[in-house]
Amino acid sequence: MAFDKDYFSLFSFVFSCIVSPIIASSYILIREILYKLIHCFGYRAQPDLKVIRMRRGFDIHVPVFEKYGQDYKLLYKKRSKKLQIGYLLICLGYFSGLSLIMITFTVLLREVSKLLELESKLSSSEHKRFLGFLVYMGVFVLLFTGQKYWKKIVESLKKRENVTVLAVEHGYPIFLTKEEA
Repeated sequence: MAFDKDYFSLFSFVFSCIVSPIIASSYILIREILYKLIHCFGYRAQPDLKVIRMRRGFDIHVPVFEKYGQDYKLLYKKRSKKLQIGYLLICLGYFSGLSLIMITFTVLLREVSKLLELESKLSSSEHKRFLGFLVYMGVFVLLFTGQKYWKKIVESLKKRENVTVLAVEHGYPIFLTKEEA
């Protein structure tokens, strides 16, 4: 629908720009709430996710939980809540922004294709397939570069002078400031 002239409007673009970050933020917040709930029951997620190999190259990554002891509970209480909230806010902003970039990329690609008049050189179905392919490839490029930059953001946060990583749960660090230690 995004490439069909009859269905596209400014309303659909604005609607997508509002809904997409809400969906990304909701996923991140619900996931964090569920991990906190499981943590309250005495379980913690292991640092690495279990990978279930599927057909056609798709893998499912599932967290594995283990019961934690008193020593981990004391260690967990030392965490910096301020840094954890800051990390969560950076995560929310980054992935919401990435979803906005992907939507804007799709709309800009549609507009550029109209300017280049690719439709006159290709049939309507070939034009739509070509644009779909470009959007598909663009989204994957944005996702891979987005993940790369996210890892750089996390590493720079870890390298701050007064921050140490206490533990890692489900791939996310638990921070401690050296002043609090």
